[in-house]
Amino acid sequence: MIRSIPLRSHRRRHPLAVTALAAALRAGLGALALSALPAGPAFSAESAAERQYAIAAGPLGDILAEYAATAGVQLVFDPALLQGLHSPGLQGRYALREGFEQLLRDSGWQAVPQGGNGWSLRKVAGGRPTATLAAVTVSAQRLQDGTTEGSGQYTTGAMNTATKMALSPRETPQSVSVLTRAQIDDQNLTTLDDAVQQITGLTIQKGYYTGDSGSFSARGFPVANLLLDGVPTSAGANGTFNADNDALDIYDRVEVVRGATGLTTGAGTPSAAINLVRKRPTAQTQGRVTLSAGSWDNYRAMVDAGGPLNEAGTLRGRVVASVQDSDKFYDVAHDRNHQLYGILEADLTPETVATLGFHYRKVDNDGLLPGLPTNPDGSFLSGLRRSANLANDFDYWKQTDKTLFAELTHRFANDWQMKAAAVWKRPEQDMLFSGLYRNGGVLRQNTQHYRLDNEQDSYDLSLNGPFSLFGRTHELMLGASYRSRDNLNWGGWAAYSWTAAGPAVDPYDWDSSAVSRPDIDMTLWGIDTTTRQQAVYAATRLSIADPLKVILGTRINRYKHDNHRNNTSYKVNQELTPYLGAIYDLDDRHSVYASWTEIFEPQGSYDSSGKLLDPITGTNYEVGVKGEYFGGRLNASLAAFVIRQQNRATDDLAGPNPCPGSAWGYCQRASGEVESKGIELEVSGALTPDWQLMAGYTYVAAKYTKDAERSNIGRLLNPSLPRHQFKLSTSYRLPGELRRWRVGGNLYAQNGIKASEDSRIRQSGYAVVGLHTAYSVDKQTEIRLNIHNLFDKRYYQTIGWDAGGNVFGAPRNFTLSAQYSF
Repeated sequence: MIRSIPLRSHRRRHPLAVTALAAALRAGLGALALSALPAGPAFSAESAAERQYAIAAGPLGDILAEYAATAGVQLVFDPALLQGLHSPGLQGRYALREGFEQLLRDSGWQAVPQGGNGWSLRKVAGGRPTATLAAVTVSAQRLQDGTTEGSGQYTTGAMNTATKMALSPRETPQSVSVLTRAQIDDQNLTTLDDAVQQITGLTIQKGYYTGDSGSFSARGFPVANLLLDGVPTSAGANGTFNADNDALDIYDRVEVVRGATGLTTGAGTPSAAINLVRKRPTAQTQGRVTLSAGSWDNYRAMVDAGGPLNEAGTLRGRVVASVQDSDKFYDVAHDRNHQLYGILEADLTPETVATLGFHYRKVDNDGLLPGLPTNPDGSFLSGLRRSANLANDFDYWKQTDKTLFAELTHRFANDWQMKAAAVWKRPEQDMLFSGLYRNGGVLRQNTQHYRLDNEQDSYDLSLNGPFSLFGRTHELMLGASYRSRDNLNWGGWAAYSWTAAGPAVDPYDWDSSAVSRPDIDMTLWGIDTTTRQQAVYAATRLSIADPLKVILGTRINRYKHDNHRNNTSYKVNQELTPYLGAIYDLDDRHSVYASWTEIFEPQGSYDSSGKLLDPITGTNYEVGVKGEYFGGRLNASLAAFVIRQQNRATDDLAGPNPCPGSAWGYCQRASGEVESKGIELEVSGALTPDWQLMAGYTYVAAKYTKDAERSNIGRLLNPSLPRHQFKLSTSYRLPGELRRWRVGGNLYAQNGIKASEDSRIRQSGYAVVGLHTAYSVDKQTEIRLNIHNLFDKRYYQTIGWDAGGNVFGAPRNFTLSAQYSF
């Protein structure tokens, strides 16, 4: 019996008339996504271009369907005739026909082109092919688990960061992005900082806070949550030090949902959620070794290997190890980074999978990123070397991150799935650094020493699956979570800090060995807090009609913050966070959507009667249109949003000063409001089988609409964040005899900005260009050259204040890499 195998639920064209507005949106988005396409069919069945594949072993029919989906072709066969046949999968780089031959070797079947984008199977009997099967189409629109490794794609088929339900980007009623493994490798992105710089709608600032990591923002607000495989953790060590930078070797992709994400993350800001999705063990033995060398003696090595650990393949493992030793473009800096990642995956039963893994990362840096001063009038220091670093030889940043994680997943017979996940993080930092200040008109140096010993534990239990109601199939998700964070910091500063006795600094003539390391009292400052969050949540995706899907959700939160140094605490009970989204299919390729999402942020301020202020609420209103082309291999979206962050604490100028119970300052009242408005536009994925593209434009303006200080109303919340950003990255494999070569590049551009601390400090708009090229020596070996800041643009990546926080962008630099896959 010939039957259809829908590897993804197909959208049927509905008979409803499309309004003029809907038609205009559809045509506009389609033109946007397809304007760059060459004439003729984009995905040819006879394409000879090679692609990288990492398809695990499994039933032959399933493997062929996955291969067709990844290759971008339409395959026709009767799956019943392949029952009982097994495939070892496909690892490495293959042309389309060559891949079919490898998968079908010794199976008794062969693949035959049918013209255009189609292929079919026919039986090989006695060495002679028989008639082609009259079978059905196996759609290349395959709803995968979202894995991007080995696909070569700049997009993904599914992501669940927004709702914990596996939805395609088009089916998600929020603005989303994914940074895939292919894009990470093509651009030689090695850290989370690098990744954020490339993702639509995200902004990174380096140097404003001390640390190995930049600070991340979206839609005008700081990012408060980082997720690990969908399990939320808190971002930032505290308000002064950042330690969130991570090495990307262990991750398959980075998923981002912009706006309020309270349904899945709990407390936070209406900015974005960044989900780091780890690499998983593979069903077949595979691995790669990468060696690289670059500017400023930047040397790096990485080994990644995995596969089955027993004959049955029910126990699988993977190990990733990397080491890096490098100088920086600025003085007084030498970095040494090491990491080790291991993961085990066991099939306890055919339906139950247990996972256990660990990640160890050590950072040992001499010196920190320099935050340079300006002139007292806010103008930049003329002729200052980009390599200038007004620090001391004894400055350092040491960080150790230890993470243990576990998962248990069970699939029930009715297509329901249960997942229990836990993450235990133990980050530690030890830093000694020198900052700048002005005293009596003289630029002077302070030295500070701090240590941080933090703990984060996160637990999440979820259950989701389909259910039937009124003759239609819907989806339900239920969950519960618990998070705790212990933040223990202590330290102090040199006795001369912020006084007239501090060492005087000449930015044009500084000797990093001139100052002796001072003795520092480590009891001068400290933080000792515990924050706990508990929640239950639920969401359902209702199929109202063939073209209309509605997602309803809510989260009930409990939050408690304890300050162990002064024995104070504050808590929030039963804070309700709603979620509402609707997606309407205009046709098989285009949808329009609208969503209303919220998030809350507790605050420890009190009003004049001693009552704790209500939490800050962030409400995100969003509408947009999305397009999905070539079976989901190209995605496009246009979103418009309005965010209102309300209940912000402001000074109660009508109340007493000082506020009762304090030594100084007014009491607070929850009356402040910030409104953020903007648009986001993104196209990502395959324009042709050989041409990958990610292009994103963002406009955002977050302004005060209510504030006790009337002069703030109408002003930007943070003018140091760009309002306009454009990000582009692309990779193209050359045709014909040059197909061993890939060429590509990236572009980052933003408008001018001014410092939040001092509006006289301004950075003009700028654009930075990068290029990369790769050559495949054979199926296992590739050599790649990356050139960053091709035109050696001189600019400040971040601006701060007159005594620091102004950070140069890196000058032109290169990295040469060699990768061997096995």
